[in-house]
Amino acid sequence: MSESGEYRDTPLRPYVLTGGRAGPSDPRVGVDTLLTADDCETPLPLTASPQTRALLRLCGGGVLSVAEAAAHLDLPISVVRILVGDLVAAGRLQAHAGSFTDPSLELLKEVLDGLRDL
Repeated sequence: MSESGEYRDTPLRPYVLTGGRAGPSDPRVGVDTLLTADDCETPLPLTASPQTRALLRLCGGGVLSVAEAAAHLDLPISVVRILVGDLVAAGRLQAHAGSFTDPSLELLKEVLDGLRDL
């Protein structure tokens, strides 16, 4: 763990950190999902990984996106999305909507027109 409390330089493979899971339990947890920690007096179980504990500590300091948490923890976003899904399901984190839906066709056309005007 680094001085700031983040977990760094893990020798473990991502599938070990996620228990072999390849995707989050909640597919709506995206890289832009904002996270806040719930005030919970119950400590995490002893079986909670150091990465899960570090993620919960990070989110306790305010609002943080999944991408920011992954950068702080120096973990792949796919791993952090799975850990976030577990903590949300356990009621330890609140996930605030990012963009859960695909952009509309009109928005894509406006972006394309704007790029063509460059």
